Amino acid sequence: MKRFFTAILLLIVGFSSVAFSKQPTSNNDQQTILIRLFASYNISSINFFHVSGEYSVYGDSTKLFEVDKISFISVSLLGDSVILQKPNYTRKFRLVRFVPQSASSSFKIKSVQPDYKVRTYDDELQISALSKSLRIINKVDIEKYVAGVVQWEVGTNNPPEYNKMQTIVCRTYALGNWRRHEDEGFQLCDEVHCQVFKGKTFSQNIYQAAFETSEYIIVDDSARIITAAFYSNCGGQTMNSEDVWSKSVSCLRSIKDTFCIHKLDAVWEKKIPKDLWLDYVKTKYGFPVSDPMLVNKVLNFDQSYRKVYLVNDDFFIPLKFVREDMKLKSTFFTIREEGNDVVFRGRGFGHGVGLCQEGAKRMADIGYSYTKILNYYYTNIHLIRFSQLDFFKAD
Repeated sequence: MKRFFTAILLLIVGFSSVAFSKQPTSNNDQQTILIRLFASYNISSINFFHVSGEYSVYGDSTKLFEVDKISFISVSLLGDSVILQKPNYTRKFRLVRFVPQSASSSFKIKSVQPDYKVRTYDDELQISALSKSLRIINKVDIEKYVAGVVQWEVGTNNPPEYNKMQTIVCRTYALGNWRRHEDEGFQLCDEVHCQVFKGKTFSQNIYQAAFETSEYIIVDDSARIITAAFYSNCGGQTMNSEDVWSKSVSCLRSIKDTFCIHKLDAVWEKKIPKDLWLDYVKTKYGFPVSDPMLVNKVLNFDQSYRKVYLVNDDFFIPLKFVREDMKLKSTFFTIREEGNDVVFRGRGFGHGVGLCQEGAKRMADIGYSYTKILNYYYTNIHLIRFSQLDFFKAD
């Protein structure tokens, strides 16, 4: 089975640069995902505005009316229910659904209490009550969701191969974390806890990239969806997963990366009072700041390659904790004593595990395909369609 599995994977990857522009023609064709919107906000009232397509409104399980394309509809919290209102109409329900009648249906949503900017979304909207907030869920085609995530995570001014690569990474993350909020009745939230998603993309290039790579996800040699970690800039070297998260993952291996070293987030500097720094290592790690020879190790520190510990003799000061506590951009830094200060001069921005976004963008700029970019940053991976996962996992 393993030999057959490998052969099929090679065949799939070989065709992976072909444009698969299959787009759903109706809601029944969609592979959908449930995303909770405004996840960290206590919203008590919203307005719904029709943008495109056709919508039917359901209260609980009953179809109520078709959406008026001119006026807006409001939904407000009232105890354990919601109030649905439009001109000459007010009713209370447990669940209100705005159900699209075509694949091109989209809407705007405006948070009224509290007041937030208008956002635009595709497909279906579901609203019910939580204890102190509306529970707002977007049931959306996963490819439209992925396109929206790419826009909000990395922006719109990127080359086509980078957009394709990023859509596969975002889709892989979504499918790999499908059950993160399952006990709450949805798959993912719309914030950094999952992936940032503030609405649909208006970039045709991103939208096209999502559908050209439709369904493709990244798996390892055992056909398991990988942890598709990414960050801004590695500073010239990525990290092994176990050096950051204490778990070794076969696809997340440290590599040298020359593509990102001249990009925006490649270098940084931060100055900290020396007394504050010494008090930190003494208080948190019991470091003997009265010993001049040992103190020199924390006042003058080099990394020609990525290390895990600042001091690893008897004190084991993890660089990942130093980064977090000192609010540094990365763990890839040197330290120099300069008068009454210590100066951290660092490389990179982010945890450093997996895909370096600025390096990947540089690779795309100079002509690398999205498959070569993915295989550069992730080790021993394969691309398959998520609808084929069960086949590859079969004995």
